[in-house]
Amino acid sequence: MGAVRLDDVTAHYGDQVEVAWHSYLLRPEPEPRPLDEFTAYTRKWERPASLEPRATFNEWSGANAPPSHSLPSALAGKVAETFGQQAQHEFSTRVFQAYFTENRTISDPIVLAEIALESGLDRAAFEQRWTELESDLVKQVWRDYTTAVQSGIRGVPAVVVNRRYLVSGAVDLAEYQRVIDSVLEGRTPAGYGEGATEDA
Repeated sequence: MGAVRLDDVTAHYGDQVEVAWHSYLLRPEPEPRPLDEFTAYTRKWERPASLEPRATFNEWSGANAPPSHSLPSALAGKVAETFGQQAQHEFSTRVFQAYFTENRTISDPIVLAEIALESGLDRAAFEQRWTELESDLVKQVWRDYTTAVQSGIRGVPAVVVNRRYLVSGAVDLAEYQRVIDSVLEGRTPAGYGEGATEDA
C-alpha cells in the first residue's frame, strides 16, 4: 500500500519531491512457513484492504507455497532498478500484485523472472543481470536493511521524509502531505521527532 500512496505523493508534488526506494527484509533468512499458519496470517490483510480500495488483498489461496524469506524479492527489485527507475517502479508494483492479489511465491527466482517479464522487462536480460550482479546487489540489500534497523525502522511501510521524519505504518495521503508540507515550509511536522538518522 505504501507504493500506492507514494504514487499519489509524486503525482501531487511533482518535482518538489524525489522518492528513493530502499530494501527492508521482514524475513531476512529462509524460514519454513506452514500453510495453515501463513493462511491465518494473511487474514490480517483485511485491514490494509479496507484502507486502500485500489489495491486487492486476497487471503492466501494455498495453490502456491508461502514465500520463504524476503531477500530474493528485494534482490530482484535491485536488479530491476538497473534498468531504470521506471522499470523498478513497474516491477515493484507487479510484485505487490503477485503477492497480495495472486498469492504467488515471490521468494522463488523463477517466479520473480516471470514477474519481470510481466512488468515489461526482457526476461533473459533480467536473469543475466541477476547472475552477473548478484554479489554486489545482495550487499546493497543488506546495507539498506542494516541502515533501516539502525535508524529505528522495525517494519513496513516506512517512509523517511527529508532523512529525518519517520512516517510509519499504513497512513492516508493527508498524513504524508501534512509532513511534506511542513518540511517544504521549513517547519518540524507536529508530532514528529528525529525519527531516523541522517543516513536513512
